[in-house]
Amino acid sequence: MAKTETEKETAKMKPRPIVRLGIFLISHSFLVSVVCCTAGVLALLLLPVLAKNTYISENALMPGRVTSLLLLQKFVA
Repeated sequence: MAKTETEKETAKMKPRPIVRLGIFLISHSFLVSVVCCTAGVLALLLLPVLAKNTYISENALMPGRVTSLLLLQKFVA
């Protein structure tokens, strides 16, 4: 049986690029997971090397030494 024009067009149409990307990611999900995990571990290992000029104040690491500037007596009157 002969196909009509619309049937030929729908058979020739490719899915949208975002759909093709989704299909690719789903079909290769294990590979994508391995690549993402490897990139994360590599980024954690390279973080000290890439952040040599980063300064962390020791005072910022002592939350027990914080004193409150607001006193409750000022608000209760």
